[in-house]
Amino acid sequence: MKESKVEHTKFNLLIWRNLPKCKEIVKIITASMDEKLSWREWIKMKIHLLSCDPCVNFLKQLKFIRTVLRHSDEKLVEEDLSVKLSDDARSRLKKALESADPGL
Repeated sequence: MKESKVEHTKFNLLIWRNLPKCKEIVKIITASMDEKLSWREWIKMKIHLLSCDPCVNFLKQLKFIRTVLRHSDEKLVEEDLSVKLSDDARSRLKKALESADPGL
C-alpha cells in the first residue's frame, strides 16, 4: 500500500481537528462533480485536500472515472450502431422468450 505523503505537521493537525472529517468531504467532492459548490464548501474541500492524501486520491479517481465514461460515451456515438441480429438468432431468441416461464 502507498505511504501517505502528508506529514503530521501542526498545520495538518489543526486542519484535522477543526475541519469536517473525510466522510463529509467525500460528499462535498461528489457533489462538486454535479453542481457548483458554495464558497464555504469549496474552501473546506480545498483546505482539507491540502492535508489528506486519501481524499486527494478519491478526487483523482473520481475525475478519472468521469473522463473514461465521457470518452466511452463519445465512442458509442461515433460507432456504427446499426448492428443487427441474424434471422436465425432472432428466431432463437423469440422462441426462448415465448417458452420462458412468465412467473420469473
